[in-house]
Amino acid sequence: MKTTASETMRLRLDRPVQCRDGKVGRLADVVIAPRERRVTHLVVEDRGGEARLVPVELLVHEPKGRPTSLSCSKTELEALEPIRSFTYVGLEEPPKNNGQTDIGVEEAIALPSFADMEFGAYAPGFDDSYGVTYDRIPHGSAELRRTSPVVSVNGGEIGHVEGFLVAGALVTDVVLESDLPGRKGAVAIPITSVEAIETDRVTLSVSEEGIHTLPALRSHRFPFFA
Repeated sequence: MKTTASETMRLRLDRPVQCRDGKVGRLADVVIAPRERRVTHLVVEDRGGEARLVPVELLVHEPKGRPTSLSCSKTELEALEPIRSFTYVGLEEPPKNNGQTDIGVEEAIALPSFADMEFGAYAPGFDDSYGVTYDRIPHGSAELRRTSPVVSVNGGEIGHVEGFLVAGALVTDVVLESDLPGRKGAVAIPITSVEAIETDRVTLSVSEEGIHTLPALRSHRFPFFA
């Protein structure tokens, strides 16, 4: 059965999230079961950068233009275990899968120059190290953020993920923020035109030319905590 526009909801990454008793942060990432093309969790990040994995069952279907809303309270959200960790790559072992969870999106963080610190001009082992934040997500899942690249069937990067259209928990479209000449802005990519969903990457089964035939969507930037 074909899904109508009224049955779908638009999830916009980096948009504010609110619980039933007030605003709590922003929608940082979305966790998807790649084979089922189904959202399983939302990653909600608070003002301090703490990220929590929120089951999609707590998502409230809101009319267009409304913030992403959860059916839980702030206290119930804060009771969920944080999923974001930090490591010094080069000084410690890089993050690995533990058999129960997978590594989600990673973010490299530049470290201060140790030459300017008390170690002096040379500190063995520090030159090759850098900081990385990473999320622990359910095994077999894929985590996507607003900067996750979208790649055409030809292998060219054509933009990044802006969000998703969902019917319940099922993904009906990936919303692409296009970088193509003459096709700037948000474009709805039907899930049937998506070849693969991986952590921090979406691969399409259509070419750059095919993007020009797809419908445009209004795209707005929202403050993290509007």
